[in-house]
Amino acid sequence: MSETATELLATFESLPAKEQHELLIAMLRRSGELPDTIVSDDQLVGIADELFQTLDTEESNGDDADAR
Repeated sequence: MSETATELLATFESLPAKEQHELLIAMLRRSGELPDTIVSDDQLVGIADELFQTLDTEESNGDDADAR
């Protein structure tokens, strides 16, 4: 991963949970618009599933994602 991508990821992780969610939705939508999408549909489904399971676990544990 490039330094720019690493910085982008760090910035993403500093966002409140709601903004993280909105950004993820926008990025997933745009990834389908790329001419040669690197991520397959099955991979996107797996990534989305992992994300929602993580968010569900955090919510169940009472984690305050906005405090990150």
